[in-house]
Amino acid sequence: MGMLKEIPLQSERREQAVDITEEVQAAIRESGIKEGFVFIYVPHATAAVSIHRYAENPDSILLEETLKTLRPGKEGESLSKAAFVAPTEVGIVKDGKMILGDDQRIYFYEFEGPKKRVVYVYVGA
Repeated sequence: MGMLKEIPLQSERREQAVDITEEVQAAIRESGIKEGFVFIYVPHATAAVSIHRYAENPDSILLEETLKTLRPGKEGESLSKAAFVAPTEVGIVKDGKMILGDDQRIYFYEFEGPKKRVVYVYVGA
């Protein structure tokens, strides 16, 4: 059996990276699952989620230089950036928490804010 948790967010700027690692780990603890998997999903066309090294200033990992090389289609730059970063991450749960490297964190990416958003976390065994 699994558990689905919603993490509500309010972005503050047009483009922003928000560290959601603690919220994801809390959802895993709440599920009571000690070993299994976790899906992290962002159901927004202009937002995404990704695992990166820890950034003291999350805006420093907005992938500006990389994303500048994208040639946005007719849909626009924010849609292209979100598609490039991706709406989903999958991880392994061990000892009641998601396995991450010592310097890794989970970041929500906003590309067309400020907006109210939600991240879905599903934990299963």
